[in-house]
Amino acid sequence: MTTAGFTVYEAGSGIETLELVAARKPDLVLLDVHLPDISGFEVCRRLKQEMSDHSVIVLQITASAISPTNATTALDGGADAYLTEPIDPDVLVATVRAMLRLHHAERALAHANRQLAITNSELVRSNTDLAHFAFAASHDLQEPLRTISIYLELIQKVIDRKLDGPEREYFDLVLSSADRMRTLIWDLLAYSQVGRDAVAKSVVNLGEVADWAVTNLREGIKESGTRIEIAEDLPDVLGDFSQLGQVFQNLISNALKYRRNSTPPVIQIRCAKHSETEWRVSISDNGPGIAREYHEEIFAPFKRLHGSEIRGSGIGLALCRRIIESHGGRIWVDSEIGRGATFSFTLAAS
Repeated sequence: MTTAGFTVYEAGSGIETLELVAARKPDLVLLDVHLPDISGFEVCRRLKQEMSDHSVIVLQITASAISPTNATTALDGGADAYLTEPIDPDVLVATVRAMLRLHHAERALAHANRQLAITNSELVRSNTDLAHFAFAASHDLQEPLRTISIYLELIQKVIDRKLDGPEREYFDLVLSSADRMRTLIWDLLAYSQVGRDAVAKSVVNLGEVADWAVTNLREGIKESGTRIEIAEDLPDVLGDFSQLGQVFQNLISNALKYRRNSTPPVIQIRCAKHSETEWRVSISDNGPGIAREYHEEIFAPFKRLHGSEIRGSGIGLALCRRIIESHGGRIWVDSEIGRGATFSFTLAAS
């Protein structure tokens, strides 16, 4: 029969209730505590146990005020709620509707969570497969490229004096392409290795990391006349020294490459509290700046805003993001055309 918009089935005993629920698989069961054959508490327990593949709401009904002991028994037995007679019909209908809405919402959420777990699992597998492919491809490409470079250098020594202007230009282009390919393979290999294993974190002083990166770039800094300003109070963080050094080196190197010829380059390295548990590191320059529409794109692998006139593989910023995210932080850029750029990232405090 139909009551208040619900399809209702009636059972006269505990056994009939169990059989009816198994056959009809209802969304909600109104269950009297006092049944002629089996206790309502036992029926509820068996419903929850035997219907584990079909989540059913149990609303227990008692003819008298339910004792604290029976209330505990009802809820411990799996009942979702209970009501005491006499029950106002409007209250009963409203309670049933509310419980069904909540139940449907919980089922929808559980389904969404299952789908999300499946998607996450597929994404992890896809990323793992991609990382393995990039590692294998870049590793396997090194040997033939090394052979090509060696023989190109040998050929250059033999025929260098015989080359005229255009021929020399063509040969230099081939050598330059091989060199760029070597750099790309190395960067791709480094990118594929980050995140393959958990980061071995230790206490790292960012001042020492910055000094390490500046030392590695000293020739480019000297040649360009760049002034590096490093704050004296750079703190300790939790991280991997080598990987964080790569982040500093890549960001400083970019500031050196993408500079304005008319202005002496200035690079500032600062740090401030981002939260109770994190530091925010900022590396700023006075370069040409980056248009807002590219602030996210530049962190994608192989994304370059300039052509081949500026050396690079397009992996540097993607590698920085991968390293920072593997440390549990995030990285972003604040910049406008003509006003320089500030790259910031967060790291856990030690």
